[in-house]
Amino acid sequence: MRYDVKKFLFVGVEKERDSFFKQAQEAGIINFINTKPVRVKETSEEVKTLGKAITILRGLPVVEQEETSEYSIANGLAEKIVGLKTSLDKLYEEERITKLEMSRVEVFGDFSLEEMRYIEKNGNRVVQFYCAKQGFADTHELPENVIYIASDHGLDYFVAINRERTQYPKMIEMEITRPWGEVKKRYIEIEKEIHVLEQRLKGYAKYNRFLHHAFVHELNEFHLKEAKAFVDYPIENEELFVVQGWVPKHKIEDLHQLVKKMNVYVEEIDVDSHEVVPTYLENTGAARVGEDLVSIYDTPSTTDKDPSLWVLIFFALFFSMIIGDGGYGLVLLLIALYIRYKHSGLKSYKKRALDLLTILGFACLAWGFLTTSFFGITIAPDNPIRKVSVMTWLVEKKAAYHMQRKDAVYKEWVKKYPDLASAKTPQQFLMEASSVNAHGEKTYEAYSKFADNIMMELALLVGVIHIICSMSRHISRNWSHLGWILLIIGAYLYAPYFLGAASIPNFVFGLDPKEAADNGLYMIYGGLALAVMIAIYHHKWLGLLEASVVIQIFGDILSYMRLYALGLSGSLLTATMIDLAASVPFFFGVLILLFGHVVNIVLGIMGGVIHGLRLNFLEWYHYSFEGGGRMFNPLRKEDVE
Repeated sequence: MRYDVKKFLFVGVEKERDSFFKQAQEAGIINFINTKPVRVKETSEEVKTLGKAITILRGLPVVEQEETSEYSIANGLAEKIVGLKTSLDKLYEEERITKLEMSRVEVFGDFSLEEMRYIEKNGNRVVQFYCAKQGFADTHELPENVIYIASDHGLDYFVAINRERTQYPKMIEMEITRPWGEVKKRYIEIEKEIHVLEQRLKGYAKYNRFLHHAFVHELNEFHLKEAKAFVDYPIENEELFVVQGWVPKHKIEDLHQLVKKMNVYVEEIDVDSHEVVPTYLENTGAARVGEDLVSIYDTPSTTDKDPSLWVLIFFALFFSMIIGDGGYGLVLLLIALYIRYKHSGLKSYKKRALDLLTILGFACLAWGFLTTSFFGITIAPDNPIRKVSVMTWLVEKKAAYHMQRKDAVYKEWVKKYPDLASAKTPQQFLMEASSVNAHGEKTYEAYSKFADNIMMELALLVGVIHIICSMSRHISRNWSHLGWILLIIGAYLYAPYFLGAASIPNFVFGLDPKEAADNGLYMIYGGLALAVMIAIYHHKWLGLLEASVVIQIFGDILSYMRLYALGLSGSLLTATMIDLAASVPFFFGVLILLFGHVVNIVLGIMGGVIHGLRLNFLEWYHYSFEGGGRMFNPLRKEDVE
């Protein structure tokens, strides 16, 4: 839920300043305002160093922690840890370079560089090392003073002894500053140094928890110091301090209790026209999980209603429709329950992430029961499991509708399967419209076709409901939405008649297609006219441009077809995988099924997250969300999560 915030002026005596800010930090209800032109730096060096040290220790094995509360030693420990890691990184880089150098000079063997220099000096000769593309020694006649050494790494290696430095065509001179033996010796020394430093660094792993507490302590101290820097002194002797801050409307009573026993005066003041009022959201339970999703995209403005719970509900619905399989939902749910069992003490964002996984698992499992879809297994229409399926109920309703009207759809199926003419019930109709595929399996074509059409319509129907909900939430901000809601409903009623198809209102609620289409057409014209007239009333002749919104609405609703398309792609991948597994030996079939299901669920999760959030953040936000807000950030005491 979003609460309004008020702006307050705080005036107090200087000797009460430290006490006031400390108690304000304990309460965590005041977002102090920096009225000075100079920005305070983001974090102190101590906080940065502690953060780096914690990041380093996070990658080390977990050990028993040493308990201490001497925060004065924390920064020294952090500097040692960061210093050790810096030294290790340098050694790792030197190890990498030395290893490459060893590989480069190994072909020339171990020799004394000093003795070579001695020979060069006293023999009045120059020793040079060369390499060339492998096979060069076999295809070219070598100069008299060039000696072939060996071939390695796709290259031929040579040594030349001349009176002066010489360059040869197609041969590259190599600079060798250390022979292989010396490089090897240094490589061994580096490995020993790395081992020593790694052991020393691991010895600091026992301070991981302590450094977390020290980090939070330093961060709280920094934020306290930062807030104190926001004060101004209205008189020269600095006996009074002045500071401004935002306070949630429902926390004003707590504010007065805070300053009750201090020499601090509080007064509500007007908000300046250029100021951005912070957005205060306060949610618990599922709505708090939805708030985390909302924060991924943008912060609501102070004129927006909190969309947290709406986003969570529709995200779970979209995710389950895209996954489209109750078996995969069961897998997600079991993973969530296992994590809850193994890590029962999770708090804050980790617990909310686990709650989200649990919600999504339940949603997918529920959708699987409604559509009777589990790991892509084909379930016959007469199977008892189908009795709990809403999809089966809808398919039977659709079959009964066509049987009763004896329309073109019915005649087409009877032409393909003549025995359907004698079917008395929808169940018989669906069972008779079947065939046997190449694998000897019975497929129910009418059931599959009807179910496919219903899933497509459900995707569009969900889009219609989602957009209407968005328009309704802020209808007082844009009364033209009244007309557009009428138009959307009218278009949904008219479209099936225009396309010559039967829709859910026809075969479930018994609406006559012609009558529904006529009423829908009236609603289309009436809604468009109403929306434009309201727009003209508010924006004069510019309101005529409101008519173009119909294109936006049409495109947004069609965008929900992705729910059907992604769900269909997942089911087709599952069907293909099952057919492939059935055509190979049992062992390989099991491997194909395991690998295929893992790939399918990973792709489904990716699609469910991306498109499930996209439909909320783009299509839905477009009609009910301004965004661009600044989150309420009070002075408060952080704690180790």
